[in-house]
This record gives sequence, C-alpha cells and structure tokens, in this order.
Amino acid sequence: TSNEGDDTKPSKVDISSCEFDELERKGRESKWHNIIERDVVRAFGNLPPHKAKGSRRKSIVRALVSWGRSHLKQHHTEVVGKENPIRSLSMMGPPSRRQRSFDDISFEHSDTVSDWGGISPVGSNISSVGSLARTDSLDMVLCGNGLTNEVKMDLQKKLEAILNAIAAAHEGVGYCQGMDYLVAHLLRVLQETVEWNAPRGKLPTCIRSAGIWAENEKIPLHETVVVEETIFRVMHTLMSTYGLRHMYWPELRALKTCCRVFEAIIEKKLPVLYDHFEHHELNIGLFALGWFQTMFLYIPSMPTKTINHIWDIMLVERSMKIFFRVGTAILWLSQPILLNHELEGMMQYLNTFPDATILTHDILINCALQIKITNSMLAEIERWAVRKHERAHGLRDTYQDKMMMVI
Repeated sequence: TSNEGDDTKPSKVDISSCEFDELERKGRESKWHNIIERDVVRAFGNLPPHKAKGSRRKSIVRALVSWGRSHLKQHHTEVVGKENPIRSLSMMGPPSRRQRSFDDISFEHSDTVSDWGGISPVGSNISSVGSLARTDSLDMVLCGNGLTNEVKMDLQKKLEAILNAIAAAHEGVGYCQGMDYLVAHLLRVLQETVEWNAPRGKLPTCIRSAGIWAENEKIPLHETVVVEETIFRVMHTLMSTYGLRHMYWPELRALKTCCRVFEAIIEKKLPVLYDHFEHHELNIGLFALGWFQTMFLYIPSMPTKTINHIWDIMLVERSMKIFFRVGTAILWLSQPILLNHELEGMMQYLNTFPDATILTHDILINCALQIKITNSMLAEIERWAVRKHERAHGLRDTYQDKMMMVI
C-alpha cells in the first residue's frame, strides 16, 4: 500500500473553505505526488499494466502461483503420481448462463491479470467513445481502447489533479493505490454530464470554479477545473459521508477486517467452496482485497453497467452490504469452475474471469439480490472476526473499538 502511519482516525481538511486549485497544489507538493504520478501514467491504456515492458515479472498471479507451488511442496501436500480428487457440486447455474468447459480457456501469460500498480483497463467491445453511463453491458470498466492519445492525456491530467487534491484533503490517509481506480471510473462516467450541466447552471453551488466560469464564459470550459473539482467533490463525499476512507486507513486495517468478514460469510453461505479453499490453502484476501478496495473495479472484465448498478445500490442503502452480496454471488456462480481446480487454476480464474458471462448485469445483480445478508449479520460477524484476530495476535480487547467500521 502507499499510505503509512499509525493514526486510527486519520485527519481531513475542511474543504468548504478551500479552493480546488489550492488543494491540488498542496497535494502536488506532498510526499504522495510521485506515487500518484506513477499510477496516472498507466491509466486509460489499451493494455493492462502487467503487459507493459519489464512489468510482467511483477504480475501478482505469477507471484502467487510461485508461492503456492513452493508452499505446497514445503508442506508435502503434493502426492506424486496421483491426481487430487475433483470435487463437484450439484448446483445448476442460472438458466440464461452459457456453460463453458474450463479446459477450453487459455491462461497463457495471464493476459488480463490486474496489477496493483495502477489502472487495469481491458479492451472494449465497442469502437466509439461516448458516455460510459449510456453504453451497453459489454462495455468494460476503465477501458482505453478507442481513445485518442489526446483524450488519454487529458484524462490522465484530470486524474492526477483530482488525486492530488484528495491526498491533500485527507491528510491522515493521503493517497493509497486503489483510489485511482475509483476516480478514473468517476471521471469517465461523469465528465460528459458535468460538461452538459455546467453551461446550464445546473451544477451544485459548492463547485466554485463553475460559478467563476459562469461569470466569464469567454474561457473555454476545458481550460477550467470545473470537471476536476466536481469529480473531486463526489470522491470526497464517498470518502467522508459514505465512509469509504475506512478502506484506505493506514495499514489497511479496516479493509483487512472487511476481508475477514467476507471469509466468514463464505464459510456460512458457501461451505463446500470454503472447504475447497481451505483444502488448497487459498487465502480469500488474495483476491478479496482488490475487489473491496476498488469497489469491484479491480476485476478487468467487469461491465460498466454492472459496476454502476452496484454503486447505485450502495449509495441508496448507504451500506457496504451490496459488496458482500456481489462478492458472494460471484463465487457462487463460479463454483462449477473453482471446485474443479487447485490453487493455480483458481487464482488464474479469479484474477481474469475469462468468461465474463457471469459478470453481466442481468445475471450478477439478480443473483446478488437473492443472497440474504443483513446489516445486523455483518455487525455480528465483524465483532466475531475482530475478536478472533485479537486473540490470534494477543491484542487487547479495546483494540476492536478502533477497528470497527460503519457498515
């Protein structure tokens, strides 16, 4: 992670009295700027970051697979000359799901594996560039295909300015990898809407740059920071009002607690799959950390329409509950594949989702909404998970009070 420190309640700046330009300048002068600049350079590309020159050796999947092999050998869990039993589950997927043989899927070079170093866009199935909010479910999030170099550079410039302002506004958190995913998606989805509303005076009054521009419309809108300030305000609201800043607290303690809660949900809702993970020593946090910290933008083949619907539900419910339901639904739909593979095959699949059929809006969201997870259930599981973690590490009971998230 990029953030550091020991504060359990990171401080933040009162942005009501700050100009966006001032926050952006402060962030540019902070210790986070070099990290932000590095991640922004790789945003909105045509290929995932791991395919860039010299970065393949840093692929998270390659590292995990290597670790898994050595770990299994060290503990003598491999049986020479025998195949491990193949588990099956008598559970049919949704009628509309097209079944596909896992043996037909190629994972060579893990071509769509995400890398924590920055945005992980994938090829879009549409050639024209328009508002992501109006494209169909085949349009993948954070895609860069179809964008001209000029458009990409403009998006990267805006992304860098917004991230610098966020780092300055939330001093105790600063910048953490994963924020770039969220801001990049907001920028792609909302930019056209902001540009349409600004000339009509329909932006909130808190967007000061919009008011200044309205008084002097001779200046082209693209030469102002109206778009950047609007996206910054949205991201700031997500972090402050909706508690997203918890996901980026120093040492990612709250995020790790979130993953422990998710693990307990899998054990309760999907006991056969959980046992399969345990049998092959697959730590759920290896893939769940990326899912939750980026609100599922980490999955490279996730359609934009699906992501937008997930976020809509989160905003309406003002709860993280939908993310646990979606995560559980993804694993439930993936059981026929996961249960027939070991560590390497499971990690390859969970980081690529080569058959993205299950991620389409009509399948994934409908399945997630059928999974019963309540706020009281999450609170109870969280208390149990935190106490279990404290006992395992010999921590005091009062530590859990600092770890509790607003779910």
